[in-house]
Amino acid sequence: MGAPRLHETLIAEKIVELIDQALAGPMNLKVVAIGALELYPALETLSDNVPAVFVKPAPSTQLERITTGQTYRVLYNFRIVFVKAFGPNEEIVRSKTVDTQKIAELLIDHVDLAGLDLPNGQVLFSTLKTIEWEPPEDNLVAALNADMVASALVFTVETTSRK
Repeated sequence: MGAPRLHETLIAEKIVELIDQALAGPMNLKVVAIGALELYPALETLSDNVPAVFVKPAPSTQLERITTGQTYRVLYNFRIVFVKAFGPNEEIVRSKTVDTQKIAELLIDHVDLAGLDLPNGQVLFSTLKTIEWEPPEDNLVAALNADMVASALVFTVETTSRK
């Protein structure tokens, strides 16, 4: 079998790497991982592992053949969920907004994903599509611990891929 033509894992790993290298220290991130928040193996102890960032492909990957051969334009969508705890008297909305914007700015600054090299393909561009200040994950983390909040970003990466 030849080199892969689909690259969800490689792209997700690069997003995790960018966030980990640039923001783990300044934001005191304890977890930066590929995966879904709701499937985190230590969900019951999540409050001990925040702030955290989870990156997962979602909701779909779209493929479009663009030549008569085997060249495709592939649009990957990633849901990036940020979870943090807050303390007494903390301005949580402001704090969550500032931290989420750090992640957003990092993604905006790395539209080529830092020159990510894909086997049998190339990154055309990436775009931060949305920031959700009160995503569904916010209810999940609040149910686990009333002192936690979440935000989510939807990040798309467009590539070409060929046989």
